[in-house]
Order: sequence, then C-alpha cells, then structure tokens
Amino acid sequence: MANIQCIIFDLDDTLVESEPIWAEAYSKLYKILGQEFYRKDLLKYLGMTILDVSRDAHSLFGVTQYTIEECATMLRKFLLQGYDGNIKLMPGVSEFLQKINGRYKLSIASGSPREAIQKTIKAKGWGKIFTHYVSSEEVEHGKPEPDVFLETARRLGCKPKHSLVIEDGVKGVIAAKKAGMLAFYVKNPPDPEAISRADRYFLSMKDIQPYDLEKFENDSI
Repeated sequence: MANIQCIIFDLDDTLVESEPIWAEAYSKLYKILGQEFYRKDLLKYLGMTILDVSRDAHSLFGVTQYTIEECATMLRKFLLQGYDGNIKLMPGVSEFLQKINGRYKLSIASGSPREAIQKTIKAKGWGKIFTHYVSSEEVEHGKPEPDVFLETARRLGCKPKHSLVIEDGVKGVIAAKKAGMLAFYVKNPPDPEAISRADRYFLSMKDIQPYDLEKFENDSI
C-alpha cells in the first residue's frame, strides 16, 4: 500500500452512539411479535441490515401474522425515530474529523438505512465532510461480506489498497479485510477476535493520531 487516500467510517457506535437506538427498535418489534428481547439478540444483529434482521426474527419465531417485509417496515420506522439531532457522538470523533478533513476522501459505509445516515449527517452538520455514503441495503450482501466497502471505494474513486476502514465491530473488520483494505478497530471494551483481525486497535478515536495514518502511507503493506 503506497498511501491512504480514502477513509471509510462505519456509522453505528463508530461515529455515533446508536446502540440504544437499535436496541429500542428491536425491542419494539419483538414486543409486537410477542417475544422478549435480550442483549444477546442485539449482539447477534450488529452490522446486519433491517431486512436481514427481520428475516432472521421471522424465521426464528415462526411468525405468521406478518410478512418479512412488514416486519422490516415496522423495524425501519422504529429505528428512524431515534436518529435525530440528539444522537451522541462517540469520543474523539469531532476532533479526529477536524484533523483529517481535507487530507483524505471521507465516506460512511453502514448497515443502517440510507435515511438514518442522511439524518445523522444533517443533524451533525457533516454535509461538506461526507459527500458520499453507502448503506448495506444498496448492495447485494451486508457485512461481513465486503460489498458495502467496495461500493463506497468505487464511488470515492479509490482503489481498495488505498482505503482505510474505521470500524467498531468484528463483522465490519472482517468485511474490510475481505475488501483488501486496511482496518482500524475502535472499541471499548474490545472484542479479541476483532483485535486479531484488524491492522490496528484503538480504545477510541481520541487515540488515533496523524502518525498512525502516515505510518501506513510510508510503509509497504
């Protein structure tokens, strides 16, 4: 890898603290389906699209009163209610974006619906920072397959080998590596598997310094 030209960010719990939003949306859907929602279910669904989650729940619970598409419509409604101006940034995000804006092509690639990405960008005033963004709903396969990252790099005009992905989930790290990209894993507390698969691990974005990017620009990988 000669140099990093593009940085692709996951959205949920990488840029913004959205786990409570997803948990609330899942809980509401489960309640309609007559089921209890537990944290293990949240962990299972991390990185998955609305349709994939709905398909899983529909099959798991043998749902007959609603179609998969109807479950997905309800889940989408519940989810989008949480993406508003009050959503919190993850630690160090603003400072890190200030450091790198203008030096690299920046984008968001997320399992969230495109509407959720758009609402977040608008609420945080990121319109001039993230001019490109891709939802996993726009490609054939979600994470841990590489489709969303490859499509994002294509829209940015970057080759995968010149792209860096910043992720908080093991599925996203796996997808980035399958795409032939660098992967920085940012999470506290971390998942040991994600650490083992990523090129670098950081507790938060506050810990990523310009040197960490320049190291890869100067090294041959």
